[in-house]
Amino acid sequence: MTTKAVLYVVDDEAIVRASIISLVQAHGDFECREYSNGDDFLADLDGLAPGCVVLDLQLDGASGETVMEVLAQRISVFRTIVITGFGDFSAAIEAFRAGAVDFLYKPYEMRPLLNAIDRAFHLLDHGVEPPDLVADAKARLARLSPIEQEVLARLIGGQTNQDIAKTLQLEPRTVQVHRARALAAIEAASVLAAVRTAAIAGWTGAAPGAA
Repeated sequence: MTTKAVLYVVDDEAIVRASIISLVQAHGDFECREYSNGDDFLADLDGLAPGCVVLDLQLDGASGETVMEVLAQRISVFRTIVITGFGDFSAAIEAFRAGAVDFLYKPYEMRPLLNAIDRAFHLLDHGVEPPDLVADAKARLARLSPIEQEVLARLIGGQTNQDIAKTLQLEPRTVQVHRARALAAIEAASVLAAVRTAAIAGWTGAAPGAA
């Protein structure tokens, strides 16, 4: 990039903001700005330089969800990483649908956060995910059998095992088996990790070759 990368940390906990800023400044040459609430960030937004926003969902004033909705309209200039200690899986699904680069639970690990930040700035610079990550994600998804594709797509869409069993007319135990096999095939430790892989690949549930 021709200018210093700008990182905005929007979190109501001062210790979290300080920790993230210390981490990323040790990782690279970043200009960091911090906000303790959503209202102040939104008030400044029109005058802010493009950058990556690390956003907590639990904020005073404007909620993280509200901030995310605003940022989704400016995805070409702001890319968002959501961090939260309280959000459930449905919150993660909504965040990815709104264009979040990643969704991490507190306490987050250092490497996944740094990887997400690197991806965010690559997206800002190039408009697409890093090619090596896309190729890897697509290769993993290509391992899925048709029924595993179907089950995983429905899981990523927010359906429960019971929902899927009813829709596909399968026993719940059979769905659990296909779910476990699908996650193992793409080397995902959780459904959230599978959502991340699908997002990187641009996969919406169609056969991987058609993604």
